[in-house]
Amino acid sequence: MTKLRLMAVVILALAITGGGYAFAYLSASTAVDVSAVGAEIATCEPAPVEDQPDWDSIITSEPGGIEILRPTATGDETLITYQYPDSGEHWEKVDEDTSDGDSTYVLSNNTNWQEDLYNIVDHSTVTGTINCVRVCIVCRVMDTPDQASAYVHIKTGGVEYNGNAEILTTSYTTYLYEWNINPNTVDSWTWDEIDALQIGVGLRKDGGAGKDTLCTQVYAEVIYGSGIALCGDVPTGDLFDVTPDASFTGDLAVKVYLTNTGALIKAYQYLNMKLYLEGSVEAGETPNYQLLTLTNGSVTFSLEDYTPGTYALSVTGGSYCLVSTDPSEWGEGYSVTPELYCQVIQMGE
Repeated sequence: MTKLRLMAVVILALAITGGGYAFAYLSASTAVDVSAVGAEIATCEPAPVEDQPDWDSIITSEPGGIEILRPTATGDETLITYQYPDSGEHWEKVDEDTSDGDSTYVLSNNTNWQEDLYNIVDHSTVTGTINCVRVCIVCRVMDTPDQASAYVHIKTGGVEYNGNAEILTTSYTTYLYEWNINPNTVDSWTWDEIDALQIGVGLRKDGGAGKDTLCTQVYAEVIYGSGIALCGDVPTGDLFDVTPDASFTGDLAVKVYLTNTGALIKAYQYLNMKLYLEGSVEAGETPNYQLLTLTNGSVTFSLEDYTPGTYALSVTGGSYCLVSTDPSEWGEGYSVTPELYCQVIQMGE
């Protein structure tokens, strides 16, 4: 299995007067040894292969499927004017497995938008990367439509979001809206977020008299796994081991560069890696990581007042989204594996 290709720059020496360095490069295929010049200030070595992030996991297929989740309780909004039958709760009018048409529904006869939200059943024991969340509504209008009069409505992370406003027909039709990522976190959906999700519908009367809008069914489809996931969490693991020389007492800057951005953007829409360096100034801050992306290309950590030892530089989190789930649609010469270059220098140089 191909692991992360690292280009490790070992800062073997610093000539204070001349500013000279000695380097050693390490990649998956070659290693070039050089001799140290003067006294070492630090070394930056690639982490053991078995501890590095497994970037191949991004293009590894996983079992998948669709889980359908239906309303089970009233949510944070019950603002649609009417329900039929009038007894019971709104969510009970839209929770059936198969649409029952005019047997049960919620109805708006108001020209202003009205919204309902419903809590849904928790997901079952399924696992896997969530590719998207699709919310479906089954709606119609009473007479020939004049305007858009229904939209998918959700609430996640305490914030409400809407799908496209739809122009309905006089027959019950299914309308849907998909979110590939959670619009609240702008990150991949998690199963905890699915369990906390509220789904619903926005309705308004369609034009003139007798054009009430009805919704008879609302449900969510969670599409997970099934081949390469479009979006997900980056693999985590150690990248480099940074070891200040015991005889060097100055402050150090540890810089990490992304060197193959051109190949990565052929496969990724975006790639965000949360890098963490033990013992660094940044490790004691909030957030305690530096974000390395396809846009910024590099991050820097500070080692100050450190004790002798080795400090691991790791990927602790992050997210990605691919160009598509079909590698044949990626650009020629693509890569899903970041190539990183680590440099350690004396602070202020």
